[in-house]
Amino acid sequence: MPAKPRLVQPKPPAPLPGAAPAEVAAPEAAEAKEKRELPVLDFTTIGPTTVSGAKIQVVESTDILSPAMEQAAVCFANDQIDDAIAILAADIETAEGQHALDTWLMLFDLYQMRNRHAEFDELALKFVVEFERSAPVWRETNGAAGKPAVAAPAAKAGGPSMLFPQKILADGVEALLDQLEKHTQAGVPVRVEFGRVEEVEPAAAAAIVTRWAKFKKKKVKFQVAGAPALAEKLKSRIEVMRRVEDEAPFWLLLLELYQMLGLQEDFENAAVDYAVTFEMSPPSWDATAKTKTAAEVAAEEAKLQAEAPALPELHIDAYRFEGPIISASDATFAGLCSYADSHQQVRVDFSHVPRVDFVSAGMLMNVVVSLTAQSKVVVIMGANELIVALFRIMGIAEVATIIRKK
Repeated sequence: MPAKPRLVQPKPPAPLPGAAPAEVAAPEAAEAKEKRELPVLDFTTIGPTTVSGAKIQVVESTDILSPAMEQAAVCFANDQIDDAIAILAADIETAEGQHALDTWLMLFDLYQMRNRHAEFDELALKFVVEFERSAPVWRETNGAAGKPAVAAPAAKAGGPSMLFPQKILADGVEALLDQLEKHTQAGVPVRVEFGRVEEVEPAAAAAIVTRWAKFKKKKVKFQVAGAPALAEKLKSRIEVMRRVEDEAPFWLLLLELYQMLGLQEDFENAAVDYAVTFEMSPPSWDATAKTKTAAEVAAEEAKLQAEAPALPELHIDAYRFEGPIISASDATFAGLCSYADSHQQVRVDFSHVPRVDFVSAGMLMNVVVSLTAQSKVVVIMGANELIVALFRIMGIAEVATIIRKK
């Protein structure tokens, strides 16, 4: 990318030879000229805004960035955050109109990333005077000074949470499991929500079983919600004495769910059926696991569902990225593509992403273009101001709807 990428506005078509001047143009020519004129674009909500279930703050925006905003976005993408702060801090005194508001909001986000609380508060006081409106609020994080502050995983029913999508496909399951493994690094029980799962591909089921074996070796603690419903769905996909190799992962995942739930009797019955069907030894029950009755499991399931707070992932169906997206590969976006397979409106949550680099933004652009070519509507939500600016530079804002964070 050049040091200062610029957006180029299309030039109006040249008048045809012999065409009448504008002041004496025929009514038909004047009408055609009026139709050719494009409205000013608003990159706050590019494309259809049919998102339901979310409170949206609509912010006016121009179709291009100011030079300072462009330079700051480029520095940000290159992890030159202090340079971006210097550029914007020097520009807020002279920036005008909507560029001024966007410049201030970008600077707020950069101060938050650098954990510069004093400068943030000072800027907030000036912001109220300048714009006569409430300033952004400082968000407490665990980020160390001098490093971008990454939002901590949302606590839910005792710890961070992972929501599995309606369809767990082979193409994206490893990315989902990688995201779950990141949650386990917090050292607290992780809530795993299977309640929305309607379909699991055999290879995806096998991948979950394999990864779960690693979790057990590490003694990772989980709070599993929606497992009884998923177990019933898996039971509908298998049959005793029907030896179909593609169904073996469903048996193994069912046994893993029974183990997680503490249903030893159900586990042993299914293990015997598995052995008879496939003529091989089934997994063994973990003797250290606590055995529970079906009534106890049902009570715990009801308690988990009742304790679930009103978080976006439970009420807004969206694919959420976690952490910075840097030097991305195809695997980075495999989970998003898997999620998109079962959704016409593809909502992407960037609220937990502190930074995106140019390479990754370019790959995301390719993914978004591919999805829109399939007549899908892509909606990007919750991105910070610097990421929004980068997406405008890269052209993502022209093919996806961007809803700026509140």
